[in-house]
Amino acid sequence: MAQLSKAQIVILLVAVLALGMGAGVFLHSRIAGPSSSNPAQVASTDTADLRSIAPKTINVYVTGAVIHPDVYSLPEGSIVKDAVTAAGGSTEKADLVGVNLAARLQDGDQITVPLIFEEGAVRTGASSTGTSTVQTRISINRATVAELDTLPGIGPAKAQAIVDYRMQHGQFKRLEDLQKVKGIGTKTFEELKPFISL
Repeated sequence: MAQLSKAQIVILLVAVLALGMGAGVFLHSRIAGPSSSNPAQVASTDTADLRSIAPKTINVYVTGAVIHPDVYSLPEGSIVKDAVTAAGGSTEKADLVGVNLAARLQDGDQITVPLIFEEGAVRTGASSTGTSTVQTRISINRATVAELDTLPGIGPAKAQAIVDYRMQHGQFKRLEDLQKVKGIGTKTFEELKPFISL
């Protein structure tokens, strides 16, 4: 075999090194996989993914025989029971038999938890959720002290005050006139409004 000259040896070493580097780059790209040349695009995709998995919320108005009537934000897919719980739960005088606690809520729904039906009260139809619930209305002109006592925010003393006012001044002309009774302010009246009639 002929002896290689120094120049040929150098060329051969350069060729071997070039082949080795090329093979290394190829193997690295196969193992690491394709990389994005645009970091901003990756960040934007990650943000979009986070938005898509963030839970959506709905707003519902809970009123009637609950501890804290108000508008509440709940996760999408919540049911009536979740709304009542968010409002602090039902009062002792609540008639939960008249409420479908398993009904699924939608944004903008109003949940009215009725009072226990008593003799002399008037049942009327009731809720904007599309489910069948019962709302109890009590006549402030004809109800007894015991019947008035079933209203939210009205104890025996206020119930007696309503009857006394009625006896002294005659029947109420408007529901708003109930605020003329001592101890019944605007807040109490707003809570009573869904449950009373003339």
